[in-house]
Amino acid sequence: MKKDIYPLSQFKHLVRRVDQTTLLQKYRRWTGNDDTDHHYHIAVPDDDDPLHINLFWRRGSSAPVEFVGTYILNVKRLLSEGYVREDGMNKVRVRICHSDDHLLYLQTRSGKPALAIGRLPQP
Repeated sequence: MKKDIYPLSQFKHLVRRVDQTTLLQKYRRWTGNDDTDHHYHIAVPDDDDPLHINLFWRRGSSAPVEFVGTYILNVKRLLSEGYVREDGMNKVRVRICHSDDHLLYLQTRSGKPALAIGRLPQP
């Protein structure tokens, strides 16, 4: 299996992929689903910074769950650069979308700047 190059190294101040989880941090488990408009989004407290996630994806409701990667997101920097948005008091909305190019992006909404963070294997 080819090692995923995303996120690109010039964005490591915003988001990093890590090879394994550490027992010292609490990782959230997020599972996106293409049957849900090809995206996953959730509001998280803005003091969950950095945010640690294990990201999984399914290509449809009955499809198997695929592990994408383990990530550390710098929420405040992502907010300042427009890849996540404020959502009420002391919360940010993180949205991950699956595009036709098989990449997963951080993006506030369609048509806005997007940051590639991972690739789903082609079926």
